[in-house]
Amino acid sequence: MVENSSRQKRPRIQMHRSLLENIFDIGAIIGVATSYIYPVIIWSSLPSRIPAHYNIQGQVDRWGSKGELFLLVPVVVLMYIFLTILNHYPHRFNYPFDITEQNAEIQYKLARLMVQALKMEVTWIFAYIQWRTIEGAMGKELGLGIGFILISILLPLVTLIFYIWRAFKAK
Repeated sequence: MVENSSRQKRPRIQMHRSLLENIFDIGAIIGVATSYIYPVIIWSSLPSRIPAHYNIQGQVDRWGSKGELFLLVPVVVLMYIFLTILNHYPHRFNYPFDITEQNAEIQYKLARLMVQALKMEVTWIFAYIQWRTIEGAMGKELGLGIGFILISILLPLVTLIFYIWRAFKAK
């Protein structure tokens, strides 16, 4: 209850997007577009059955119809939209310390930049899964590989750690 009241007292600042935020957003848009366009382009070359699910080691553990390729597209689009909307309300985010008039602008900028970076990373993780699925269906190397699992966990984790370090430094 106390936290909710402190959140309501946070300053609301009109901020412009930074160049880096725009770059991350363009990267995310390209990832979303790639997730839709590449399967459409390659559609006629795909076999009727494609890899449809991967286990924790990144190996195919289920096959499905090629139409399942498009199941990831709405997930990626909705995630992009949700994170884009969320980024307009940095005063509503959770922060590990109090947000004041003095630190609000830098903290909001850092938090928005983190969300933009995560949006781009996750968008491209999904695009990579789709690309590897298509490659596997076409008879090339099958599966995502253990390296993918590590990267898809470590990349967002490093982004979060970097954000937390910068936020505490700017506190």
